[in-house]
Amino acid sequence: MNKRFTVFTLFLTLIVSISLKSQNATCSTQDFDAIHYEIKLTEVNTAEKTLTANTNVKALCLKNNINKVCLELLSLNVDSVFVNNVRNNNYTHTDGVLTVNFSQNFQQNDTVNILVYYHGTPFIDLSGWGGFHFAGDFAYNLGVGFSSIPHNLGKAWFPCFDNFTDRALFDVLITTSNDKQATSGGFLYDTIDNGNGTTTWHWKTEHTLPTYLISASIGKYFTIEDSFVGQYDTVPITFTCRAGDTARIASTFVNLKEITSIFEDCFGAYPFERIGFTATSNGAMEHAANISYPYSGWSGNTDLEWWYAHELSHMWFGDAVTCSSAGHMWLNEGWAVWCESLYKEFLYGKDAYKNNMRKKLKDVLLKTHKTDGGYYALYDIPETLTYGSTVYDKGGQVVHTLRNYLGDSIFFDAVKEYINTYKYSHASSDTLKNFLTLHTGIDMAPFFETWVESPGFPHFSIDSIVISPTCPHSEVEVTVRQRLKELPNYANDNHVEITFVSNTWQFYTDTMIFSGATGKKKFYMAFEPVATMIDYNEKISDATTDEAVIIKQVGAYNFPETFMSINTTNITDSALVRVTHNWVAPDSLKNNIKGLRLSDTRYWTIEGVFPEGFVTSGKFPYTKTQGFELNLTQNRNDSIVMLYRINASKDWSPINFNISGTWMGGNITIDTLKPGEYTFAAWDYNYLNTDDSYISKVEKSIINIYPNPTSEHFNIISNYKSDGYIKIFDSEGKLVFSQKYIPDRSTIKWQPNSDIYGNYIIVLFDKNGKLIDSQKAIRSRR
Repeated sequence: MNKRFTVFTLFLTLIVSISLKSQNATCSTQDFDAIHYEIKLTEVNTAEKTLTANTNVKALCLKNNINKVCLELLSLNVDSVFVNNVRNNNYTHTDGVLTVNFSQNFQQNDTVNILVYYHGTPFIDLSGWGGFHFAGDFAYNLGVGFSSIPHNLGKAWFPCFDNFTDRALFDVLITTSNDKQATSGGFLYDTIDNGNGTTTWHWKTEHTLPTYLISASIGKYFTIEDSFVGQYDTVPITFTCRAGDTARIASTFVNLKEITSIFEDCFGAYPFERIGFTATSNGAMEHAANISYPYSGWSGNTDLEWWYAHELSHMWFGDAVTCSSAGHMWLNEGWAVWCESLYKEFLYGKDAYKNNMRKKLKDVLLKTHKTDGGYYALYDIPETLTYGSTVYDKGGQVVHTLRNYLGDSIFFDAVKEYINTYKYSHASSDTLKNFLTLHTGIDMAPFFETWVESPGFPHFSIDSIVISPTCPHSEVEVTVRQRLKELPNYANDNHVEITFVSNTWQFYTDTMIFSGATGKKKFYMAFEPVATMIDYNEKISDATTDEAVIIKQVGAYNFPETFMSINTTNITDSALVRVTHNWVAPDSLKNNIKGLRLSDTRYWTIEGVFPEGFVTSGKFPYTKTQGFELNLTQNRNDSIVMLYRINASKDWSPINFNISGTWMGGNITIDTLKPGEYTFAAWDYNYLNTDDSYISKVEKSIINIYPNPTSEHFNIISNYKSDGYIKIFDSEGKLVFSQKYIPDRSTIKWQPNSDIYGNYIIVLFDKNGKLIDSQKAIRSRR
């Protein structure tokens, strides 16, 4: 299922949950097994938006002395009830629960048939999505409601045990006028001409389903048939749609068979009787063998093929193996979202997979916590968020990370066996965790604790690199650091790849396994690396988005998922540029600069092979509207600046830049981009505009400035005993003066432009860029 809902829907969820919450607790199949439903829709009146029907529920008793049954049926009116062909008037139908009291006690292994006749206007979920819908001359059901709690809505059109775990066989018989068709799950068992201008369409399932996955669609349809040659059998394909859609079937579903083959290769043979798509005004919904696919999806091109690929993948994830409760919905929807990228890998190449996953990860890190109102674990997620972004979008990223944690060979073998083991049954997060542990021999508890059972994300970065050339190999000791983005505890048993590249484009990749805040490992390779990069192949969906490109010519290149772009103006040889957007706060200053505030949300890492003569600029957008710089500039007079360090062992220092925009948003451009780390900072206006009483006593300062305030020039002296640099920044954060500092030399004299007055920050750095001291200087009018 691919959800389309609003904040209003989530509000309605609270209302509906009050009235529906008790139903699953009341109705249970713990007394019954081998359930079979025969649903007969004898009249579906699209003009009046009503239906008339009867359903026979056949079940095997599991215990002795069973004296009643509880079924769920919303909105519709019960006309009569029969138990084993005998009319039974001892029933109640209250708050959507039909309780039938038997006239005798049934014993273990007895078969009971409960036949219910009913009619009326069927239930539609308040979100406008689930339930039984009418649209012009068409009618159809959607098996779950976003607002309803419980979400299952088989009960919107037939009496049933409506949950995720109880599966049944179905016969669905739908009578229509002769100018209409009806579809359902399974295969078309019979078509009966009733001789009175009506036809009864009899659909039958061979595999059990939970009640929310059986379907009914009625309308003036046209059906195009095809077939797919699968691993073990030829599977029928049906496209049932409006007349105007038939011409677009071939071009819309041009890759359907290939996508199905990809999923068979990855997950095992297609698990149902047919591959079916039926056009509906609303959707999409993974009804087994009969996907409800909205009119907009029959587009005549492949722009939306990800959408039907998502629904098709549900035949394995959700339909063959169903989540055990709404709290484990990621086992359905997270896997289906991941499949939106997986099929692209085998159809269009690995870059298509990576590009799609990268875009989705950016959206998760940027939006999911806002959409869902916080950071949540996938495990046992609240029912108000069953169909939220955490389940779908973060769930897809967790599957991607799981794939690479295990490696393709182990992962796909395990997934096939998982599907085969639990096919036509249900599973929970613990089920999957325990199965993978037993099947692979790898303890999956640490992975699930971090990625499934906890909110937030880990963040991995390289903290230090020590290179020791040892002919004929290089020994490189790498220390990796873990930060936390709303994750309560450090992740353990982390598998992170480290990739090394030489200036002659030799690559070497190996894996580090570590737990806790840091990890360290020595790597050996046949070259001395010029770049050492973590997770170069983007195998972990941590709190980073990154992209690597090879630049061969001058021109601009955008890194859209890293919020950064470059413009190459000179190149003599190919360059490798990798940009990482780190979705965590940068390290704080090793030596505090008074009045300077660093970003609390992000920083960038630039890496790669930068050959001699390679000149490129870098543009970094800042914005308060997306929340990144929300706390950075707090006043329109605050001045945003860019800081730089070559690696984590160095302190942040200002760098020359150009700025365009306002305090709310704009761009900072670095004319000559170089490898290292970059982050935003801001000079605090409130600090810059205090009166001169802030000035430190001379004996407490390393830098001393006099006169201060002044109307003319400043004299700058220092008692610092090593070489360094004096840099001066104006109130907008721009570098306006830079000069080498040599101890015991004469005083540095600096005269601002004659017509410029205001506040300046004078900063002393050592020769390696480490900040030593900073002071404010004020130039005022006489």
